[in-house]
Amino acid sequence: MAIRHLNYRLDEEPVTGAVRLVPVPVPPDPEAAAAVPEGGSTRARASASEPDSGGASGAVPAQASGSESGGEPGPWADDAEVAEWVALAVGAGRGRGADGLGREARFSFSRLPDGASLLCRTGGAGRGVRAIHLTGADAAHFAEEWPVTLLAAGAGALDSVTDTDAGTGTGGDVDPDPDFNSGSEPGSGSALDSGTGELPVPGGPFGTAELTRFARAHEPRVAPFLADVRRLFDDPAGRQLVVAEESPDTVARWIALACASLPPAYVPSLTFTTRAADPGRAPQHIVGIGPDADFDRFDSATLDHLYRVHDGLDGPGSPPATDIWATWTARLWIAGVPLPRATAATATVAADKGAAPDTRDGTADSADSTPDSAPDSDAFSPTRLVPVLLRAGLLSGGDLAELTGDARRDAVAALVAAVRVSGGGPAAGRTGGGAPAGRTGEGTAAGRTGEGSPEGRTDEGAPTGGTADAAPDPGTPTADQAPPPVGAAHLTALCRELHAHDPDAAAPLALALARHRLGGVGPRDLPLELADVCAELPLGEHAERALRAEYGGDADEALWRALREPPEAWVEPLRLALAVAADGGRGIDAAMKRLARALRASDGTDREQAAHVLDAVDYAPLTRRVLKLLGSDGGIGRLDLLRDLAASPQGDWLRRNLDDHSPQPLRLAVAAAQWGGPGAGLRGVDLFGRLAEILPGRRVSDAATLRQMWRLVWRGTEPAPADLPWLARTCTVPLLVQAGLGRHITGVVTAPDRVDQETVAFARDLLHERGLNRRQRATAHLLVLAQDLADRRRALPQSVHRLQALHVDAAPLAVTVRRGVGDLVALSLVRAEAPQLARPPVFDYLISSGPELLGPYRQLMLDERRRDQLDRDLPLQPEDISAYYYLWRPTRRPGTSLDWRQVAQELLREILAPVVARLDERRLGEVATVIANRQGEARVREWNAWRHGFHAG
Repeated sequence: MAIRHLNYRLDEEPVTGAVRLVPVPVPPDPEAAAAVPEGGSTRARASASEPDSGGASGAVPAQASGSESGGEPGPWADDAEVAEWVALAVGAGRGRGADGLGREARFSFSRLPDGASLLCRTGGAGRGVRAIHLTGADAAHFAEEWPVTLLAAGAGALDSVTDTDAGTGTGGDVDPDPDFNSGSEPGSGSALDSGTGELPVPGGPFGTAELTRFARAHEPRVAPFLADVRRLFDDPAGRQLVVAEESPDTVARWIALACASLPPAYVPSLTFTTRAADPGRAPQHIVGIGPDADFDRFDSATLDHLYRVHDGLDGPGSPPATDIWATWTARLWIAGVPLPRATAATATVAADKGAAPDTRDGTADSADSTPDSAPDSDAFSPTRLVPVLLRAGLLSGGDLAELTGDARRDAVAALVAAVRVSGGGPAAGRTGGGAPAGRTGEGTAAGRTGEGSPEGRTDEGAPTGGTADAAPDPGTPTADQAPPPVGAAHLTALCRELHAHDPDAAAPLALALARHRLGGVGPRDLPLELADVCAELPLGEHAERALRAEYGGDADEALWRALREPPEAWVEPLRLALAVAADGGRGIDAAMKRLARALRASDGTDREQAAHVLDAVDYAPLTRRVLKLLGSDGGIGRLDLLRDLAASPQGDWLRRNLDDHSPQPLRLAVAAAQWGGPGAGLRGVDLFGRLAEILPGRRVSDAATLRQMWRLVWRGTEPAPADLPWLARTCTVPLLVQAGLGRHITGVVTAPDRVDQETVAFARDLLHERGLNRRQRATAHLLVLAQDLADRRRALPQSVHRLQALHVDAAPLAVTVRRGVGDLVALSLVRAEAPQLARPPVFDYLISSGPELLGPYRQLMLDERRRDQLDRDLPLQPEDISAYYYLWRPTRRPGTSLDWRQVAQELLREILAPVVARLDERRLGEVATVIANRQGEARVREWNAWRHGFHAG
């Protein structure tokens, strides 16, 4: 590799009058020809040769000679081309300050199309430029060390590029142009034009403490700025950054912050300039501008599409970008926590792949120029920041949840590694010493320019320069400092937060924390500690089962063997098995079943022993599970045993362990024993209604609950007949039938207090009960049929035979049923058409009926409203008059009941006779004609005789 130091001055050419950079002559170096001492560095440098006689007039100097290992000439580019590159890098003769470079000191680092690099510094009242031209096969390696590794290593490492080490004298360090230094600002000599070396030394305005203060002062802008810097190394690369600040010193701090934040292998690829008068021609990645720059900071296209603008001059700037790596890095800066250095593997990969990118478009380095191959694809992974964020208390579960895919898994793996460190400290993130090279913020090209302040001093007033004995930055950890351990409590809280966002991602961390806690617990304390771990950590079902199996050993088998002994020997094995064994073990399952069986036993000794075991173990989940088995296992007959248990001396224990989540049968049994005992005296529907109060909605809504309550209240007996209607209304007959209890309430149909719509509805629903006998079912059908006839849902002539058959099957009918059915059938007769009544089978059924039917029939026909209706309608209906005469006329037909003769005679006299008496001859003739057509001449003579006798009477 070759390092060439060049001096230029902005001057006007005598011939053309153009303002351009011209080389500054360098006096001969008396030691330039000295040989490189044995064991010395293979690096060499050559100063720009003194121009020929035409140099004063702006002639291009002859090609400089350099030396490398073996004394072969260095591969220098044409000096005129280098001068053009320098002019482009510093923006000479362009922009609003076209007559010069401006009085502000500028500093830039640029890459050239041929792979070389330029490090430029302006001075001399804006008319002088110092440049370091890096060329050769090892230029990329040097760029990797510059400006991070060399600077962080200390002043001693800088000797590798000084005159002594190179063996070429000091010719490049002497500035023959008095204007160059005369215009420099105080303190600027500590940078490139320093007499102690061409590169700055540690200590100065850009240490960790200074950058931390700067980041805190610009907190809202740090993360978006680092996000855009990060995007410069994407594929495709992000847009060029423009940083607008009042002073180049502030831009230099932004660049220093970027260099101190990037992974070391990427720092040499970052090019920048602290000030550009014409940013549109600036080739660097990061371009600093001032208020007077030829740049529209308010143009929306510029802000949104052409550049990424970070405006510190009250401009809008580009919309902030987001990036997890940038956000976390900014968080560390603001918190004053040193960033982690690259691992050895990362450094190796970077050295193998090379860090200095070439340019692909044949021009100077541009904002989208990237390395042929990235130094390390994982260098920007947020996972690298997890350990240091964790130790600093700056990491939350929500932060981890923002990661995706492999990044989240790697972050959780880092946390798991942290758990494995003794004391809970993280294994990931330990560096074994001080901050990595280049991580302190001092190792940046911008941080060594002497631009820290106009006076070249830090904020505290210390000189910007430094020596080999300079004290380390107080914010930088030393080599013997190890990162503090992370407490298990902090990791546990982080695990819970992550579990709230992603249970699957948190599972490995929870399992690692559990094993860490259990690893140092003795055998005697293991059961309780395991129970605490499973309760406190968000372990999934699978992880918890695996953990219990891992640390439980043969506890479940020991319990299984202990169950062969009396119950008092179960306590300790059961307690141990519950604490360390999986719930699926056969020992625990068998123990719970035996305890439930003992509590249901009729022997008071077994009950007492089971309650004693559960009290001694004192494990609420076990008690709840035993009570669940007690309330759910077995049939309806077991409810008597539960009520007996509730009424026994162990009833107090049972009530003490019950809650709203206990099995409902168990709660009902306890309530029945309490309210139905000798003291309370509640029986029958009173007890049933009281039990219903503890049900949801205070009512019975399902068949299973109804069966349980029925058993607890009546215990094999039948409800009182007077209680049946209340039960039918409260529980509903369909639910009673669904519960298989319909046969117990048949009294509401076979022996009701009265027959009404509700009774018929009960009968209709009760027909779905399969347990009814023939009489019960016939009675229900009879009630339903009678109601259907009364409502005209069925035709009377077609239903008469069915009605008679049901009377036979339902016999003997209760008086109330007979009367109720008679009322309904009588209503259907009254509503039927008269011709239907005069024809079989209705006529035959009617004349043979008894008082249960004929009584209500007579009453309905003689009702005042019915009589008024007939008085109005019958004169106009000769067919109805003929039918009623045939129905009510005196007859000696076999089977005619005495009751019918009496009713028919009364109806003929009270209803039909008054109507016929008012008929005229025409109407009478019409009636006679209908009788003759339907019943014959003999019936006409009988009609006339009755009519004349009626008039005579």
